Amino acid sequence: MGSWKIQRKLHEYIYSATSRRLLSTTCKYGVLTTDSSPKLCTGNTRINSPVKSLKKTVVKLLSTESLAAPIHPSGQQNVRDRFKTGQNGSNTETVGLEDVNTLGPVEERREFKHSRVPSQLVLDHFDRQYGQQFGSEWSDIRAALMAPKLNGLLLNNFANVSSKLATMLKERRLQNIFDICDISGKNMQFHLNEADGAEKDFDLPFERNCKKTKDTDANLQFYIHPENRHVRFPKLKHVPGQLKSYFLQGAASLLPVLALDVQQDDSVLDMCAAPGGKSLALLQTAKFGLLTSNEPDLWRKRRLVDTLQSFIPQEILDTRVDVTKLSGVHFQDVTPNVFDKVLVDAPCSNDRSWLYNKNIVGMKMRMEDRRHLPELQASLLRSALNAVKPGGSVVYATCTLSQKENDDVVESVLKQVSKNNKSRIEVTNLNNLTKNFQQVFRFDSLTRYGQLVLPYLDANWGPMYFAKLKKN
Repeated sequence: MGSWKIQRKLHEYIYSATSRRLLSTTCKYGVLTTDSSPKLCTGNTRINSPVKSLKKTVVKLLSTESLAAPIHPSGQQNVRDRFKTGQNGSNTETVGLEDVNTLGPVEERREFKHSRVPSQLVLDHFDRQYGQQFGSEWSDIRAALMAPKLNGLLLNNFANVSSKLATMLKERRLQNIFDICDISGKNMQFHLNEADGAEKDFDLPFERNCKKTKDTDANLQFYIHPENRHVRFPKLKHVPGQLKSYFLQGAASLLPVLALDVQQDDSVLDMCAAPGGKSLALLQTAKFGLLTSNEPDLWRKRRLVDTLQSFIPQEILDTRVDVTKLSGVHFQDVTPNVFDKVLVDAPCSNDRSWLYNKNIVGMKMRMEDRRHLPELQASLLRSALNAVKPGGSVVYATCTLSQKENDDVVESVLKQVSKNNKSRIEVTNLNNLTKNFQQVFRFDSLTRYGQLVLPYLDANWGPMYFAKLKKN
């Protein structure tokens, strides 16, 4: 590619709306002006300009993107091959796990530490919206959002649990969430009530005290404090060639994975996978056929790949995992009726993160974008329903309290599908699943299609919304 073409693509990238959003999260208070120079807000200093590093990164990406190659062994059905050109002729690209190094060093977005003081602008917005949605309950939910969120430990079944970690779990009185909720693995079955009232039995995809080997169906082990207390654990650093022993995340993130109910030999799509927590949990829960872990954003995809490489053995990544970077809305055209299960952990308002955003420009852009999110979320859900096989299921999930991004999105898609009469979509009743976890989570009783974990000070998990749709 000629230098003038690179400069032209670089210029288009820097001034696109997407890159302005990326840069607004890269710098704490800086914004870009039309002359490509950083404009600083009063009272703040800046050491390095993100523009120069972004230019270097983009040039490397433009010049090395074509080096990516598929990682599947020959002779195995490879979903990734269908992403190269696409059935609709679209020019898409996928990247294998080992191809990250060929893409050049992608600069991680910088996370600036700041005092835990919520943004008054966002709080006022929440008070107007959620005060009307939740009524008298909003004050308690509001207090929980402003308090430190809880994290749990997802133990990695592919790594050995050291004696030091076992001692830490015991000293801090952490317990497996399934023990706390008295769910006994093989002896326990839960019923997901179909929309027509019929009941179907599903074995839970985990078993306590099973032998943890690379070839055995994994035992999902997630440790929290039985009284929902805040317990700090060090965040493990990524070390190439070494598997981490645990992953920190909110316990409510397990619920969409359990609702998906992955079975033996299923082909699974995690449509919006980064930073990788749910893909990781899926790989821990069941030995299925193939996981397609998708993330179109380059920065977020790098985090996804790092997560997978830090927790999953390379032989499993080579044979059972595809990492792709296709826009989620295109799966309906590229892979129609291909997957047995699809998880749509959709881009959303992310209330907790937004509440403590100190980037004034980013907050205003996000408030504007929030009005358009339901349209994007509905497009992703429609794409997932077209990508799943007849008889397969889709779980739609967000980490926001917003009804407009949760139940309303599901309702709008159901109405559109019923008008087109292409497929019959049924909503799966998840009440019996959530009953197993009422000792840990607080659920909203007024949702129409899915389940919503509400944060309270005595159970500060979530928010997490999830709904399950079955394609007939």
